Amino acid sequence: MRPIWTAFLSVALSGCLTPKGESGPLEARPLIADCGLPVGTALPDLTAGPEGPALLFVQEKGDTVNLRWASWDGERWSDTVTIAKGTDFLVNWADRPALAFGDGDDAHAHWLQVDPRGDFAYSIQTTHSEDGGTTWSAPDVPHRDTAVAEHGFGQWMVGQEGTLFAWLDGRCFDGHPEPAKAPMEVRTAAWTPALGWSEEVVIDSSACTCCPMSSTALNGGHMLAYRDRSAEEIRDFSAVSLRIDTLGMPQVTNTPQTLGPDGWYMPGCPVNGAALASAGDRTLAVWFTAAGDSARIRSAWHSEGSWKSSNDLQRYEAVGRAAAAVDGRGHYYAAWLERQENVSVLVGQSWDPQGSPQFDAPLVLTAADAERAGGFPTMTGLDHGGVLLAWTTTGKEAHVRTAVWPPSPE
Repeated sequence: MRPIWTAFLSVALSGCLTPKGESGPLEARPLIADCGLPVGTALPDLTAGPEGPALLFVQEKGDTVNLRWASWDGERWSDTVTIAKGTDFLVNWADRPALAFGDGDDAHAHWLQVDPRGDFAYSIQTTHSEDGGTTWSAPDVPHRDTAVAEHGFGQWMVGQEGTLFAWLDGRCFDGHPEPAKAPMEVRTAAWTPALGWSEEVVIDSSACTCCPMSSTALNGGHMLAYRDRSAEEIRDFSAVSLRIDTLGMPQVTNTPQTLGPDGWYMPGCPVNGAALASAGDRTLAVWFTAAGDSARIRSAWHSEGSWKSSNDLQRYEAVGRAAAAVDGRGHYYAAWLERQENVSVLVGQSWDPQGSPQFDAPLVLTAADAERAGGFPTMTGLDHGGVLLAWTTTGKEAHVRTAVWPPSPE
C-alpha cells in the first residue's frame, strides 16, 4: 500500500428509495441537513454509541487534523467532542480512524500517525475513555515493534469479555530485499485498563496489503474478515473467530474460512474490504470482487459454523466499498458504490431476519463520489428499525452527509 494524502471537498446531495417491485427512483428523501457537523469533515465512521448512533470524523484546519465524534438523538447531532488533534496525522481515504464503545462507560478510538523515519511508514495511535467518550487518555500503540513500516486498517472488537484490536502489520517490509514479496501480517492484541496492551498474536502471516478489515460481535467473541493473499496471488476474503482467553490474551478459535470463494487472481491490492453484520447466529458478509474480469458485489451468509449461499448483488458496474449493519428488528442492510451510465451512486439491499431479500434489485439511495476523496460509506442500525448512513461528498470542501434509510415495507 502507498498512503494517499487527500484534499476533501463538498456538495449537497439527496437520496432516493425504490420499493419492491418498482424500477425507478421515488421522491428525494430529505437528508438530516448538515446534521450540525462542521464544514470540511471527512472519513466518517458510524457505530453504536451509549445513547444511540455515534459518528466519528476528521476535520482539517490548516495543518492540523482534528479527530471528533458526535452522538445522534434521532433528530440532530450533538455538539462534537474532540478526541485528539495534531499536525502529524496521516489522513488516508481508505485507512480510516474508528471509534468503539463498550457496555459500560468505556470507549476506544484510533488514528494513524506519520513515522518520520520512512516515506511510507506510520503507526497506529489508540486512546481510551472511561466516561463514555467525554475525556480521552494519552495515546498508546498496540504494536510493539520498532520497524520502519506501515501499520494500519485497525479494527476494534469490544465485548463483555474485554477489548480486542486487529490491524495490518507491515514490519516484514522493513529491510526486505524484495518489498513486493514481503508479507503483510494480520495481528491482534487485547487491551485492559490495568495492563494496557497485551502481547501480540499473529492471525494470518500473509494478507492483502491495504484492504480494510471488518468485524462483528458473535456469542462469546467476534468474527474478523480480511482479504487474504495466497502464494499464487489469489486474494479472496477469509474470516476467523476471536475471543479473549482466561489469561487476557487474544485467541483465534478456528482456522480461516473463505467467504466465497471467488478465486480472484490479483497481483496487487484492490483497496476494497468486506462488510459484516450479525444478529444471533446469522452473519451477513458483503464484498467486492473482480474475479474473471467481472467487477461485482457478492454476499454470503454464515450460520451453524459455515458460510453458505454466495450470490451476486449489483445491477451495474460495481465499485465496491461495502458497508453493512443490522437494525433492532433483526433486519440486515448493506450499501456499496456502483457506476450507472457514468454516474456514481450509492445503492443498497436489505434482508429480513431469515435472510430473504426485501427488494427485487438493489435500490439507488443517493448520488455518490467514487473517487478517492469520496471515501467509504458507513452505517449503523437503529433500535426501532432502519439504519443511519454516512458518506463524504466532494466539491469545494469536504462534507460528511448522513441520512436515515427507513425500514423495508412489510
